[in-house]
Amino acid sequence: MEYLSNEIYYEIFDYLDGCDIYQSFSNLNHRFQQLLNSSSLLYKLKFHFKTYDLFINKYQYIKYLNRNQILSLNLSSKIHYIDQFFSSFNINSLFYQLRSISLEKVKSETLVTLLKDFIHLPCLTSLNIQSYDELLDLSQIYLLIFSLSKLKYLTISSNGFKDSLELPAYSTENHHEMSSIEHLNIDHHVTFKELSTIISYLPKLYDLEFVHEIEDDSTVELITYDELSKLTKISMTISDLNFNQMYIFLTKLPSTLNIFKFILWKIDIDYLDFEMWQNLIEEYFPQLDKFYFNYNAGCSDEDEWIFNGCMLNEFISPFWINRRLSVEISRDQNFISIKMKSYKKRWYELLAINEKFNMNSSTLLSIQYIPDEDKYLKFVFEEIEWITDFATIHHLEITKPFFIGILNKIFDILPYLDSLKISSIILPTVTLLDDDELDQFENIAIYNSITKVYLEKMNTFDDVHFLLDLFPRLNYLQIGCQSDIDIQLFFQVIFMKIINKDDYNIRSLAITIPTADDQMVNEIQDLIQIKNLLINYKITRTNDTIFLQIE
Repeated sequence: MEYLSNEIYYEIFDYLDGCDIYQSFSNLNHRFQQLLNSSSLLYKLKFHFKTYDLFINKYQYIKYLNRNQILSLNLSSKIHYIDQFFSSFNINSLFYQLRSISLEKVKSETLVTLLKDFIHLPCLTSLNIQSYDELLDLSQIYLLIFSLSKLKYLTISSNGFKDSLELPAYSTENHHEMSSIEHLNIDHHVTFKELSTIISYLPKLYDLEFVHEIEDDSTVELITYDELSKLTKISMTISDLNFNQMYIFLTKLPSTLNIFKFILWKIDIDYLDFEMWQNLIEEYFPQLDKFYFNYNAGCSDEDEWIFNGCMLNEFISPFWINRRLSVEISRDQNFISIKMKSYKKRWYELLAINEKFNMNSSTLLSIQYIPDEDKYLKFVFEEIEWITDFATIHHLEITKPFFIGILNKIFDILPYLDSLKISSIILPTVTLLDDDELDQFENIAIYNSITKVYLEKMNTFDDVHFLLDLFPRLNYLQIGCQSDIDIQLFFQVIFMKIINKDDYNIRSLAITIPTADDQMVNEIQDLIQIKNLLINYKITRTNDTIFLQIE
């Protein structure tokens, strides 16, 4: 270690907590003592106080650090250790390198005092505040924040505060200060009137994120085009807002908008009118480059899931395909979510398969909750049927372990499935199956059209045997293995199973294993050659996944 350059140590220290660095290296030798006090080393301090002992242990090292070497402070606590910390750790002009501060669960009076002290920090550009104190006066907090002349990034979270936000609109007559903030994340609910007031202080704002939780908010009319004119990126989370008022707000956004993220918690199919979204983008946002849409609705009432007139397949049109946007639908215990986002390569596209990418068949359904009892399982099947009324599903992911027998019903509902990704499976005890159950598995094998399968966690070799029999049309198989697996035996078992099938279609095989390395790849190659298992093939490795392509 003593032969490494200072520059390399600086690179390493950049990933470590400042107090841990000082605790580990301060007493080693003279060289490290000089390095730790060098102006080239800037400390990132992270304090997540869970106990008083941890608080004391951290604090005894921070008092030795040079104030002018502290780059960032990140403090969080279940109890009010943050308040105790600042009672003996004063923020002043000595912290002239301090650029980023993050505070979680800080008391209202402490926060007010700190913000008044932060004005002495000449380089403070980023501030993240999470306060759940019911006495918090956000109007006062915002005015204090706006007085921080160098601040560019602000995130402010609050689940509850004393009153509604009664911040006065910006006015030179009242000697209010304009803020230099460019990125603003308002993680507490605001009305459009409150939003308008806040951004009146922010002439340089171009990245806005906010939460709106009111159903009827006619104050949308108070927002002006000029206030929003600099925006190029916006992320809005909406709960219950009337569709017409939301639409008014969208039409006031500038044509320069480049990134738009829209998250909705409401059952209102007007929001799922994709022709409306297409027209809106074409008319108002010609420069839009990235579009993200997330529609969430609860699973409580059966009638609510009959989306009459809604067709997600309308999203598959030249307009959306040219923007490479894909549809993902997920079902967990409480919600169904419909997401439209920029398409990224999925697991089965990591290895080239002899087929061209087709956006028309990219719609994915993710099932994140499967009940144990059959009487509740039928509701999951019903919800999948409702989904097929407005979308054609080509890819399925099941993120929880499940009994493989339920696939028979799922494949009946989703006949166009091409890929299946599953976390792990519970196999049937074949000797205990009756004739009807055996027929069901035979039907799965005969009628499914699955060509790609990813089993994230293999429990036994039987899992792979079962999948190969259940999906005879497979051309891509990916298996997640544990570190202690006998990799040579595993490959030999798979190859013998594949080769002994007269009509095997597998052309691509991927094995994900934490201990994958080049030596393992060489061992697999030696096995193939010695056993004469394959003739034409290509084997590669990317991180912890070994890819084998049969040519």
